[in-house]
Amino acid sequence: MKNKIKQIILSCLAITLFFGCETTELNLVESPNNLPTDQGDIDFFLNSIQVQTAYFFEDVTEEGMEVTRIAQLYGPLYDNAYGASNFNTPWSRVYASIISDARTLKPLAEELGMYSHIGVSQILEAYTVATLVDYFGDIPYRESNNGISDNPISDPGAQIYADLIVLLDDAITNLERDEEFNFDNDLFYGLNTDNDEKWIKLANTLKLKLYLQTKLVDDNAATEINSIIASGNYITDAADDFQFNWGTSDNDPDSRHPIFARNFEDGGSITDYMSNHLMFEMNAGYSDKTVVDPRLRYYFYRQGSENATDAGEADCVGSLPPDHYDFSGPYCMIPFPGYWGRDCGDNGGTPPDTGKRATWGLYPIGGNFDSNQYEAIISRNIATNGAGISPIMLSSFVDFMLAEAALTIGTTGDAATYLESGINKSINKVMNFRTDVIEDDSFVPSATDVTDYVTEVMTNFNAANADGKMDIIASEYFIALFGNGIEAFNTYRRTGKPDNLQPLRQVDADNCIRSFLYPDDHSNQNSNVTQKPDVYQKVFWDTNPDTGFIN
Repeated sequence: MKNKIKQIILSCLAITLFFGCETTELNLVESPNNLPTDQGDIDFFLNSIQVQTAYFFEDVTEEGMEVTRIAQLYGPLYDNAYGASNFNTPWSRVYASIISDARTLKPLAEELGMYSHIGVSQILEAYTVATLVDYFGDIPYRESNNGISDNPISDPGAQIYADLIVLLDDAITNLERDEEFNFDNDLFYGLNTDNDEKWIKLANTLKLKLYLQTKLVDDNAATEINSIIASGNYITDAADDFQFNWGTSDNDPDSRHPIFARNFEDGGSITDYMSNHLMFEMNAGYSDKTVVDPRLRYYFYRQGSENATDAGEADCVGSLPPDHYDFSGPYCMIPFPGYWGRDCGDNGGTPPDTGKRATWGLYPIGGNFDSNQYEAIISRNIATNGAGISPIMLSSFVDFMLAEAALTIGTTGDAATYLESGINKSINKVMNFRTDVIEDDSFVPSATDVTDYVTEVMTNFNAANADGKMDIIASEYFIALFGNGIEAFNTYRRTGKPDNLQPLRQVDADNCIRSFLYPDDHSNQNSNVTQKPDVYQKVFWDTNPDTGFIN
């Protein structure tokens, strides 16, 4: 009975997220009470898996953004930035919900010939389990196929990756089969006639990602990637972008983008600080750029036109940068009006600046577009009211991955062509996001602004050596990844790029987080698990040097 109640709650959340809050729209969905029992159960399970995957992504993506300076890392050090309890919730989502529900769904769906349900659940399992491997290393999998079991043995990460490739191939087979039923509550791709094809493209794209991830330990990675490129059956267009679309309801359940919900409530309480590094880079602060990034006003909203001017507003004002700040980036406050953020590892107290600091903008969480309003946000009723997206795997991301692969392991295609395509797709995605809520479009970048930006990046790229080219690919990829720290964290460890990330405020670190501590719910309750000694333990595909690697 508890499991049935859980599925009903999650299904209601799924309907709210997908169809919105209007009660009249709920009539578009046949009542679960009128479905045959088995089909209703299967739909409940698939709804649960989809919703839990979206929340899992949001549970872990911010840590990846913080480590890679896309978001502000509180820190102050890598050793104490994240405790073992930080990841209890996403760990539980994967084992107790996603894997468990996928295993329960499969025999029921096979009996009714509902193979698309199986294929989608397999893809989402593969994505979430791969992310756990990337974040933690060796984890239980083969002994946890029915959810959490007593003291399961951890499997080597490389073995799990191989299992996930098989799982994705099996998912593709299931999606290609004829079937009696198909699911029509697709929370990622909506109601389309070609959903099976979209999910197959995603499965192949995830395989491409896994092969690229293992390029340092698998001599066959380039061959496998080339096979996927030759098929053409992977995500190449924004129409196939894999994203979760959040709703606008703010109570029971709260379907808004989680970052929006955390920051924008009535009364004006802004929680997060923005990354000085990223705002500085997008304002053309670094010497390799003179053109402001066209996505800047979509990513960040300035509540005021000033920056902190005294130590009461920011304790670093008036102080000198630490000795190890020997790079060309920002310290304390960046010299661009209103872009009030924080440095990496600044764990200072919270002064009365909640209505002054820069905050999240329109893309991807559904906040305000910056039209020089310079108005403090004091209400949750702004812009899209939180109807943002979780950008899990976009066509622009694929182009950046292929640019890296072409440059570093010689896969099919031209790195420059992929890079330029990725930048353009990212800018188009951002600039076309919820244009209906932009009240003053005079601040929208022009076609010339976009062309100037892309031209400058490509000029720099064509003039660079191989190392410099990889640095530019990673830098542009990180900007495009705003909202997705998982791929940034992976790329950083895989390539050691980009070079110019802001150092930690307090120490001159010669290494970075290479994997996170196991969740203490896992390490404390499983007698076969020994907690890691620190966060510098590398996952199986990371063969880069232990030190002197990144800031």
